[in-house]
Amino acid sequence: MFDPETVELIQRAPPLEGLDLAALPQVLTDAFATVVAARIRLRSGVPDPEGTEIADTLTLLTRLAATHEIHVALMPDRDNRAAAAFVAASAHQARRLARVGVQPATRINATSISSEISAALLFLVAEAYPDAAEAAKRIVVDDLAVGSTERALLTALRKLSEGRLAEIISDSLPDLTATASEDRALESLLNLLLRGVRALARQLRNTALADEGVAARQIFLRVKALCIDELADPFGDGRAAYSVFSGPLHLANLLIAAERDIGTAALAHLPAPSGVGVEGWVGILKRMVRSRPFLWRNHRMAIGQGLLEPGQSAAISFPTGAGKSTLSELKIATALLRGQQVVFLAPTHALVAQTAKALQKTFNDASVIGDVDDEIALSLEIEFPEIIVTTPERCLMLLAIQPEAFAGLGLIVFDECHLIHARPDDRSRRGLDSMLCLLNLTQAAPEADLLLLSAMMKNTAELAGWLKTLTGRDCLSLDLAWKPTRQARGCVVYDMEQLRKLNEQLRVARIAKPSQKSVPAGVKRSLSAAPFGFFGLRQTWNSTDRRDYALRLLLDTPTLLGTSTGSRWYLTPNGNEVSTAIAANSVGAGMKTLVFVQNTVASAKCVRDFAKHLAPREVALTDEEAALRALVVEEMGGPEHCYLAVDDTGKVSAGAASHHALLLAKERELHESIFRRKDGIHALFATSTLAQGMNLPSEVVIICGDSRFDPQSDKLKQLEAHELLNAAGRAGRAGEGSQGFVLLVPSHVIGFDQAKSLISQDWMDLRAIFQQSDQCLVIEDPMVAVLDDIHDGITRTGLAAYLLGRLPVARADGGPDPAEAMLKRSFAAYAKAKSGDPEWILSRVASALEARPAAAATDVHWLGLVAASTGLSIELLQSLLALVDSSAFAGNAKQAMAELFAWMRQLPLRLMDLVRPESLEGLFGDAYKELETDHDRALQALDLIEKILPIWMSGAPLCSIEAAVEGKTTSLNYCVTARHFATRVAPDLAFVAGLPARLLLARFAATSPGLDPEIPAVLATLGSVIREGCDSPEALAARLEAGRSVSRVAARAQYEQALPYLGPLPPNEPFEATRARVRAAIGISLLLD
Repeated sequence: MFDPETVELIQRAPPLEGLDLAALPQVLTDAFATVVAARIRLRSGVPDPEGTEIADTLTLLTRLAATHEIHVALMPDRDNRAAAAFVAASAHQARRLARVGVQPATRINATSISSEISAALLFLVAEAYPDAAEAAKRIVVDDLAVGSTERALLTALRKLSEGRLAEIISDSLPDLTATASEDRALESLLNLLLRGVRALARQLRNTALADEGVAARQIFLRVKALCIDELADPFGDGRAAYSVFSGPLHLANLLIAAERDIGTAALAHLPAPSGVGVEGWVGILKRMVRSRPFLWRNHRMAIGQGLLEPGQSAAISFPTGAGKSTLSELKIATALLRGQQVVFLAPTHALVAQTAKALQKTFNDASVIGDVDDEIALSLEIEFPEIIVTTPERCLMLLAIQPEAFAGLGLIVFDECHLIHARPDDRSRRGLDSMLCLLNLTQAAPEADLLLLSAMMKNTAELAGWLKTLTGRDCLSLDLAWKPTRQARGCVVYDMEQLRKLNEQLRVARIAKPSQKSVPAGVKRSLSAAPFGFFGLRQTWNSTDRRDYALRLLLDTPTLLGTSTGSRWYLTPNGNEVSTAIAANSVGAGMKTLVFVQNTVASAKCVRDFAKHLAPREVALTDEEAALRALVVEEMGGPEHCYLAVDDTGKVSAGAASHHALLLAKERELHESIFRRKDGIHALFATSTLAQGMNLPSEVVIICGDSRFDPQSDKLKQLEAHELLNAAGRAGRAGEGSQGFVLLVPSHVIGFDQAKSLISQDWMDLRAIFQQSDQCLVIEDPMVAVLDDIHDGITRTGLAAYLLGRLPVARADGGPDPAEAMLKRSFAAYAKAKSGDPEWILSRVASALEARPAAAATDVHWLGLVAASTGLSIELLQSLLALVDSSAFAGNAKQAMAELFAWMRQLPLRLMDLVRPESLEGLFGDAYKELETDHDRALQALDLIEKILPIWMSGAPLCSIEAAVEGKTTSLNYCVTARHFATRVAPDLAFVAGLPARLLLARFAATSPGLDPEIPAVLATLGSVIREGCDSPEALAARLEAGRSVSRVAARAQYEQALPYLGPLPPNEPFEATRARVRAAIGISLLLD
């Protein structure tokens, strides 16, 4: 559960009689697992759940908390104070987990303070600032029970622990109101403590006061002195006695211990790096301090090594939740303050949107754009904002169009950079595009620093070495294993004797029904067993010692197992049902639960089944969520086609939601919003796409299955270690719920014999995965396999043909070949050189150059540039250019697309070159994949696309597309084919539709430099017209004028209302003029309506 650095910290705690310090991390993990398992089993957060095991655990936690807390309070200057503080605070936290929803209000009285105050301050002493923020959320003030001074102090302590320093300073001091002498004395002490907390907040906020740290400490020392008063011979026999306000005294002691080191972690005290103006630096820090006032230990380590200095790149492999975004924002700040631009690469459009929103909040005076509209690509002069957040694929496209636009780039940030890793079964171009993007970016902006971020990267030092060769400057390798969150990881197992009995039932049934394919229904209904959680007490499962694992009952009610079909009957895990049942119990205990399932179908089914296990409470949509919901309903064509069921009063009653690749963008935003809310739904059933860097609050993560269906081999395939560990890393969130609970429901039924300490062999396969750390992925360059294929003569299909098409054309003047230079700068070449295999580099580069399309042989040199920018062959582009020059595209947008399809039908395989095969496969079932040739598949795909596209372009809702595909208007369910078309196929078709304009633009730039291009309006906007589901430049203008708060369908309705007031489209009208014309027509239509 605890990372190695935290284990070392815990083991430095003060020794106690009968306590094995070496085993203390496992003791705390066992306690946490026991408490959470009990909550799941009982579906509650009742105080001290019954049972000897849980009672013993809570007793141990109470003892650990009390003894170590006293150590910190009485000896705040001891070297092991941080260790003692962390142990005490962790014990308090685990103890509190058993009392969720029933804790009394927080108090500070004359004799004691509530444990949640202690936990928050102890975590501050331990420099565990996210844990302190989490503990502070349990400081609950009862306004009716406390006076104004105690209320103000409790509020200030909570805000101090949460880092809300500015609020502490701005809050007014309360008046003293107590009348009784003892009450006045206590109130005065609390008032003095409040003044100390305010002084500490000023110190942490104001750089000018950083050297005056004694101010707050002196106040706390004064309180300490005032809390103890010696009574002169009260018993008349010479014995001393003391009057002690032990509550304020203990609080003062904890504040003294916390104040001692907290100043070194204050973000506001961070000095400006070289070349950065102090005034601008302080201004940015002031904004960042509002949400993250403290630098974590890994932040300070990275900054101490010079991360923020100019010319310093870094490869950073910190575990999930370890604050990589803080470091990246600080590095971005240094670039902006030096007047440089920043490119931030993120793997998915959802993450692009999330990152752009976060960066705009931090850098609110800078221009931030989340991705770039295609219209920008139609300009000869691209003007980038100060920060552009985009996917590697889109960035690669922009680089190909105008690499000089990146000349002012000072920083390249690549989040989730393990995206470049080569997966043997991955047919997509994403990894290859990511590598090409990095190579081209560093070529276009050689002075830019690089920041590669990943939670999975194992060969960080190797990546850093490669970046050093790319930039010619130093590059840090930062791979600290410390993280502010921790997970107790376990898997579902069953009693081995119970499994033996169930298997015997199956054997008997098989004998009775020797020819029957499936197990009889009556037998199936009897195959149930109680699930247990088998938890590792260390961070990884690298031990086979039984003492390093804990077995805990998860559900009192047995769950139904599944069975195989065919000649041999055996038990299967029935993973979706078991996962849903456990999720229902964890939600019943008040815990946010994220369940990873195999696919979209399983996600939707689990949401429907969830209500069968737990009567969900109704959740009302906020106004913002209701607006998102309305957009989705309009786009889909009715609420019955939406994945989230909402009743007529605007309430969600399912208790759970889905999250997968078929959700529309606004639909995904809605589901995430309602799950993120504390008063929202508590269960989310997601596919693996959510594990790609998205941050959602989850106390419990359930992983349904350790394998996935591989369509290539037509069977289940074991998930890779980094996929499982990345999903597990979603449990717990710094500052919200740092302790996460991870449960894997294996793809095989695993039995456990408690008496003999025996476990099924399948568990050993899982152990091989979970014995690794989060940073387990050795990143490999996808170019290695592709260049090997090219060397072996595979040059006309797949990724090999794509890479060859992407290679830069040879220079017309015969100078150094840029393709050769690029390949020799690749991570593949660096790794081979490091391993002592220079022959591989020479042979693969030579083969690639020889196989590259002979762009230099043609007089049309600019065509080679387009080929390199798109990955398409010159032959294909020449054919398309001839079609453009034949005036085939003189008509409207629909006619232009008809011409493109007619051109593709001449050679149907052109479709496979232009549209990703995996995008096409999603439109069809298995019958499509089973067609003999790509030619047959292309013809079938063209038939369907030509049927669907006009409906999409008309602005009709997606249910209309689905109805056309299915040949019916009812029982369309979620319209999965239409969804796939809109989210996957339409963007690819937009790329195809934009090719004619791209060819014309490139030719104009080469033949008429310095002049403004004249491209027909229809062709200039065709790519965007298709992407947005429009059928003309005017319809596109109306869509963009309406904005993203209006659905595509509603924008179309606005356009049709304005249509009577639009004149004819001038052939070469600039798009801005089109927008102005449409804007005026919409205004007239609204005025006359």
